Amino acid sequence: MTKKEALDLFYKNYNQIKRISRNVEREIKPKGIYHEDITHEFYLKIYSEIEKIEEKPEEVIKFVDRFYWGKSLKVYRAIKNLFLDFLDRENKYISFDFNKMSLNERKKLIQESQEEGQKKTIDQKVDEIVDTFYWFDKKLFNLYRYQFKTHKAKMSKATNLSVSTIYRTVKRCKIKIKKALKNEYFKK
Repeated sequence: MTKKEALDLFYKNYNQIKRISRNVEREIKPKGIYHEDITHEFYLKIYSEIEKIEEKPEEVIKFVDRFYWGKSLKVYRAIKNLFLDFLDRENKYISFDFNKMSLNERKKLIQESQEEGQKKTIDQKVDEIVDTFYWFDKKLFNLYRYQFKTHKAKMSKATNLSVSTIYRTVKRCKIKIKKALKNEYFKK
């Protein structure tokens, strides 16, 4: 199989990939306007990735197997990651006109930004404490905190660790964090 044939294979399945993109969009954000963009981003990613590999048939087949051949779940994950990246970029550049806001809206915005500033300092302090943990505890707690957000069963499946190991480690980390932040944030 050549690179051109591999690209043709992806182009022939455009409708299926677009359908997967639409399903991911409905699952995450039901607006109905991004699936075309995400589908095109996927094709751009495929094109840029295929340009990096050599023109050997076994390399091209390995590449196609990685993304598509009979395992649309791999396409699903790639599209879902592209969609989340797209939303992150979009949310990063939200703009508004401060002068056109009412006084109450301004006060609310200022209060939210102050609360956000306080939250960031707490998160930064927690990050500093987590950095002092043993490598396994640090890795597991950060996975729990940022990626799985209280879904210990999903985390157990993804990491091949038992739920009880995850529970004990996270609990131990939380106790250490509470002890470190006790004087500053908790009432005596």
